[in-house]
Amino acid sequence: MKSILVGFDTKEQVDAAVAYETASEDEKDYASVIASAPLHSYSGQCVYCGHCKPCPVNIDIAMVNKFLDMAKSQPAVPESVASHYGTLEHTASECMGCGGCEGRCPFEVKIRERMKEAAELFGS
Repeated sequence: MKSILVGFDTKEQVDAAVAYETASEDEKDYASVIASAPLHSYSGQCVYCGHCKPCPVNIDIAMVNKFLDMAKSQPAVPESVASHYGTLEHTASECMGCGGCEGRCPFEVKIRERMKEAAELFGS
C-alpha cells in the first residue's frame, strides 16, 4: 500500500511525523510549549482548544471560531466553509450572550463578539 503525504519534502520529515506514534505521553503534551510562549502570541486568539465548553445552547464554539477564521482568511467566504458551517447542529446566531465561555477561555477570546461576527458573516 502507498500513500502520498502532502507537505513533506524529505524522508527525515516523514520519519519525524511518524515518530509521534511511538512518542511518550509527555512528548505528546504540548502544554509546556504553549505555557512558555509569550502571552501576546496567542492572547485574544482562539486556538480551538474547547476550554470554553460547555455552552448552554450546545454551540460548538471552537468549530464556529474555526470556520470564522477560515472564512475571514479569504477575500470571499469559500463555499466549502459555508457548507461545513451550515452542517453545525447549533450556529452562532443561537448564542445567548451569557459570557460563560469567555470566563473559561484561557486565551481571553472575545467569544460573544465572534459569535455575532459569525452569525452576520454566515447569515445564521
